[in-house]
Amino acid sequence: MTDSTSPESFQDEVANAELIVTCGPGGVGKTTTAAALGVAAARAGRRVVVVTVDPARRLADALGLEVGAAADAPHRVTGVPGVGKGSAGGELWALMLDAASTFDRLVHEQTANPKQAAAILENPVYRAISGSLAGAQEYMAIERLHQLYTSGDWDLVIVDTPPSRHAIDLLEAPDRLIGFLGHPVYRALTVGQRAFAKVTNAAASMFLWAVRRLAGPQIVEDTVEFFRSLANIEPGLRRRAKEVSVLLRSEAASFVVVSSPRAEAIGEAEHLIGALRDGAFPFGGVVVNLIHPMPEQLSAADRLDLDDLADGPLAEQLAWHDELTDLAMAEREEIAGLADLAEDVVVVELPLLAVDVHDVEGLVGLADRLVGGH
Repeated sequence: MTDSTSPESFQDEVANAELIVTCGPGGVGKTTTAAALGVAAARAGRRVVVVTVDPARRLADALGLEVGAAADAPHRVTGVPGVGKGSAGGELWALMLDAASTFDRLVHEQTANPKQAAAILENPVYRAISGSLAGAQEYMAIERLHQLYTSGDWDLVIVDTPPSRHAIDLLEAPDRLIGFLGHPVYRALTVGQRAFAKVTNAAASMFLWAVRRLAGPQIVEDTVEFFRSLANIEPGLRRRAKEVSVLLRSEAASFVVVSSPRAEAIGEAEHLIGALRDGAFPFGGVVVNLIHPMPEQLSAADRLDLDDLADGPLAEQLAWHDELTDLAMAEREEIAGLADLAEDVVVVELPLLAVDVHDVEGLVGLADRLVGGH
């Protein structure tokens, strides 16, 4: 986003960014990192909302998140030192992404009247796909970010993106929606009945006949009706997708890639960094989480004395020391390659902790590490 005042911390991002998107492979601590960045920003006096995706139960409890649709509304996080009453004005709020609720909200915003909205929301096909359509969660994460950002209620919006085998799906979601709206099949399904009859050739007629035989005529009618209802909000969807695409590439945004030192996670993080640069997205930095500590190295003399140990507990401890050393060195080789790729941005390395971060106290400690306070 902007030149960092401290190349080893995210102090500048949490103080100045208006949007932060944490992304990367699954199981590397994206949700915890997003929450900790929110804590750091709130302690810096900013009004922050963090959008999480499927947090661990204890972390969800710490953030005051409930299960179900109620979690889609922002909840204030209490108990954060330096945030709240008597503070410099900082506030921390959190919500859990609900793709179906976000999709519903988008339909209401883009339709001209309640009748048009009902035609879409009550359609069986819409109800079936709104929360499970391929790519819907990625797009709705970005849509929720846009809704919160444009509300004007927040100084900073942080989104923890869905884990994905192909993290690039998130970046391409707005452009894929625009492409879908221009697809010939979609165009054919959304024209009027007479025009539809004209553009439907013999092959398409056979296809629809086969679908009717396999799935029943009602599913075909519901599907066609769904796409025709969607046509009513097509201009709004196109406009919103373009707005989101521009917003994600603006100076207000900052993408933070989170990884672990595992080779497969590093590989996906490197791919994502390449996609961020190729797509002109503002790349704010990298967090490498869950790094094993480097054991104290043995001197040559100590090593010589221990090489001829007989089998027993001490020999087992030496073997464990050697295995941990090899693992730690391999992790650092992986991290070095990633750091070279991200040489012009912040890179923060976080150690593997004795316990998972699952409460406010742990988030505060992690926040200090991310902004250079610890």
